[in-house]
This record gives sequence, structure tokens and C-alpha cells, in this order.
Amino acid sequence: MNLVIIGTGGLAREVHDLAKKCFHENSEFKVKGFIANDPIQVNPQNYPPFLGTIEDYVISENDVFFCAIGNVNIRKKCVYEITEKGGEFINLISPGTIISDNVELGVGVAVKFNCVINNDVKIGDHTFIQSASLFGHDVRIGSYCHINGMSFFAGNCMVEDLVTVNAGARLVQGIQVGKGATIGIGSVVLRNVKPGETVFGNPAKTIVT
Repeated sequence: MNLVIIGTGGLAREVHDLAKKCFHENSEFKVKGFIANDPIQVNPQNYPPFLGTIEDYVISENDVFFCAIGNVNIRKKCVYEITEKGGEFINLISPGTIISDNVELGVGVAVKFNCVINNDVKIGDHTFIQSASLFGHDVRIGSYCHINGMSFFAGNCMVEDLVTVNAGARLVQGIQVGKGATIGIGSVVLRNVKPGETVFGNPAKTIVT
């Protein structure tokens, strides 16, 4: 299995590290390299090579992919390009993650270190969850979301697709967050968030952008 990481920025380097920890006992696994449409070159002395653009990359036998792009809209576009070529995506789940019964994970999901995912949680495709995040029972997280570190979702929270939750956010029980919304760093969310809305603060309030 040869992992091709989509992206060459900081998140791509994090994914490289996560992948090595997930598959360190699998002698048949290797990180093949990075692809991106607008590459920021990684240091070839410390990381696998840059393999070219997403458009030009030719999928080889045993290739699998993970999209390591933080911007959720660009992530969706890049995933689509590789999927159209027939590419297969994998999950990267840190060995330190605690996952309870009946949890459902989509395809292309990353869960980093020291996360806790409680009973009957559902997480959609190509969602990235940073370290030390906690999900209460029956939480729903959509596809193409980005959940930054130390975020907390109380039971029955519902988060739609393409949502960005910044570090240290807290969502009280039963909160609903609409598609494409953004929750600011350290925010305490006490009311529902509308689609496309950006909120920040304690309690979280709408920011006009």
C-alpha cells in the first residue's frame, strides 16, 4: 500500500506523521509522496518527494490517498478530482483514539491523538479531527468538516457538511450547526448556527465579514 498525500503544507506534514504512527507495524505500507495543484515544497531531506500536480498524477497499482488540505472547500474539490480518476481514500485513526460502540466513520477520515468518540457518533467522509477533541453520545458530524484540537461536542450535536470548528470550541448539548459555518477559536456555542454563519466568543455571536 502506497499512500499519496494530497497537499504539501503543514497539514500534509502532520498527515505524514500520523500515517507513520498508524501503520508503523505494517512492512508493506509506505508514504509514496505528495501531490498538489499549488505546491508548497516540503523538504526532500525529511519527507517523501513531491510527485506532481493532482491533474497530472497517474494512479498506480497499490496507490491509496488521503487529502491533507485544511480549507474544506478546496479539500472537496481535490477529493473529487482524485475520485474521478478512480482513486481510493483511506482513514487515518491514531492508535491513541478511544472509540465507543456503534460509531460510524466515513471514508477519508483522520482522527489525531487522544480523541474520544462516544457511543453512536457518526462522522462523514473526508472530515479531519485534530488532537484531544471529545464527542458525546449521538453526535453527528458531516462530510468535509475540519475540527481543530480540544474541541468539545456535547451529546446530540448536529454539524452539517463543510463546517470549520476552530481550536477549543465548546458546543452545548443538541446544538445544530449549518452547512459551511465557521466557529471561532475558544467559542462557547449556546445557540444554533445558521448555514454559512461565522460565530465567535463566549457566548458565541455572529461576526459580520
